Amino acid sequence: MASTIALATKHGKLAQIAPAFACLPDWGLTLAEIDTDEFGTFSGEIPRTLSPRDAAIAKARAGAEFLGTDYGLASEGSIGSHPQMPWVTSDHELLALVCVSKDFVIVESYLSAEIRAHKEVVNEQTDLELLVTRLDLPTHGANILFSQDNETVIHKGIHDPEIFVAELRKLLSSPVENIRVESDFRAMSSPSRQKNISACAEKLVKRISTTCLSCNEIGWGKVGYEFGLPCSGCGQLVASVPHSEKFGCVACDYSEVISRGQDSIDPARCDFCNP
Repeated sequence: MASTIALATKHGKLAQIAPAFACLPDWGLTLAEIDTDEFGTFSGEIPRTLSPRDAAIAKARAGAEFLGTDYGLASEGSIGSHPQMPWVTSDHELLALVCVSKDFVIVESYLSAEIRAHKEVVNEQTDLELLVTRLDLPTHGANILFSQDNETVIHKGIHDPEIFVAELRKLLSSPVENIRVESDFRAMSSPSRQKNISACAEKLVKRISTTCLSCNEIGWGKVGYEFGLPCSGCGQLVASVPHSEKFGCVACDYSEVISRGQDSIDPARCDFCNP
């Protein structure tokens, strides 16, 4: 019997996630159009109080409850500095699948530097046509923010370059303050983010298709690392470097540790040789 998954989203993510699930004939996605903004927004008017992982799980549970299904699915994205290249902006996407009856969670992630992300303060000297190019209008969407009467006003999802420029010129001639623009990262306004959500969905489907060798439950996959490798120069153990990958089950305690094939690290990466 097919299992129904409630996909919690209000920003059009079904279009990015459904194609990956098409290869799973025993699973079907149904839209649970709940107000996921209550878990926080990119533009900041509703603060994000949960970690990205916990937020995705909470959305997924809310979607399952909304439709009364056993499975819930939701995504959460974070735009910020790349963990290995802090000078590069990256998109970290998470997808969480929850099973209510068995009380387990499968979380997959996808990290990409392919994301259109720009923000800028706007004043009379700003080249508005260049700003349109930097924000990639009309392909991507943009938000305009400004301060009025001690409150922040946000106009979201502007794609039309003419409307965008006209709105900024109007604001620049008005008494409002702190005019700024930013990329609209909501899924329906960001094609570059859409690609990353799709890639994350493909990883999740692969995970769902892989079962535990012990209990045969879905979701077998990488759950973490085991750390600690000696420096080839001084011999000191560097605890921050992983030596193995840990694979595990989401429903039982069975796990396997697989070596990454490295028995030492270069002194250049050693905390003792290079404090």
